[in-house]
Amino acid sequence: MAKKKKTGSIVYGICLALYVLILAAGIIYGLTKVWAYAVEYENAEPGRIIDTYVNELKTNLWDDSIAETIANMPHEMQTDEECSVIVKEMLSNELTYVRMPKENGEDPYIRYKLRCGGNDFGVITLAEDESKASEVQFGMLPWKVEKEEFDFTGLYSSVEAVVPATYSVELNGTKLGEEYIVESGIEYNVLEGYYERYPSLPTKVKYKFDNVIGHLEPVIYDENGEVTTIDPDKDDSQFMTPVSEEEMNKLNDFVQEFITRYKKYISGQHGPEYGYQLLMPYMKKDSELDDSMKRAQDGIGWVNQHPPLLEIHSITLNNAVYIGDGVYFLDVTTDATTTKGNEPDNRVENMRVIVTEQANEIRAVALDLY
Repeated sequence: MAKKKKTGSIVYGICLALYVLILAAGIIYGLTKVWAYAVEYENAEPGRIIDTYVNELKTNLWDDSIAETIANMPHEMQTDEECSVIVKEMLSNELTYVRMPKENGEDPYIRYKLRCGGNDFGVITLAEDESKASEVQFGMLPWKVEKEEFDFTGLYSSVEAVVPATYSVELNGTKLGEEYIVESGIEYNVLEGYYERYPSLPTKVKYKFDNVIGHLEPVIYDENGEVTTIDPDKDDSQFMTPVSEEEMNKLNDFVQEFITRYKKYISGQHGPEYGYQLLMPYMKKDSELDDSMKRAQDGIGWVNQHPPLLEIHSITLNNAVYIGDGVYFLDVTTDATTTKGNEPDNRVENMRVIVTEQANEIRAVALDLY
């Protein structure tokens, strides 16, 4: 019986060893298959092909034929040498791609749009490489570059500058002439609504130059020939010359008296005729403001029967700009309380007052709340 046990143990050991060997072989075979599948899957990824292609393109695209192509493209504001430096830099640092949607469901190709500096630069078409069919185990063919299409006009950019009509624009050392003005008569945003009354108000123009290879920044000169920078976060008041301290003091004296009389008039503190007579010396005769105050007399007469108590806390001249022809735009803030019965009504109001100065006398011609 002991001998039989020994024989059984040997047989069991041999079977176990064979099982382990078969299992190991199966695992190795399975791992080999998994690895082969992974490699084939990776090779069949189009992103890998386009990544490699674009990286090589950044390094190898520039040659004598490309230099000749660039030299033959219009670039009036740049020399051939400047363009060569710019294009090499763009191809090295700004070349990107984006996958294009398929033209239809049966389209066998994958297309990528090349971009350089944000502009379209060409199209690269990928196709499955049928010549590798015998080398794949799982039916996943690798991709290859089937077609290259370059559009060097994609290297172009446009330069635009919107500036006051009295300013000038320079590009790469050359002043742009009037032939590059594509739009004129652009109204200042802070003067909108006043151009009908004052046709001589300043306006802006838009310069545009198209044949720029790469990127160029315009240099802007003000009416005095000084280099200036336009702040995109500021309104068009940045183009208007602030008044001197002496002018500001004179305008402030006018504003304090004019607004006080204006507030008293419209709140009905005086009879309409008397209130108008007090206000009249501060308005230009037959102006828009004068006409408006005359039309308001009936309503003011009704309010004057039971006028509210008016308390003016402050009148502040925030800013004043001279726009030419003796015309000033004043930005004013008032803080006043009117009390009717036992109900006080405090209001802070912002107003734009247009005044003219003639023969050293200031007169208001318009007033708008905003």
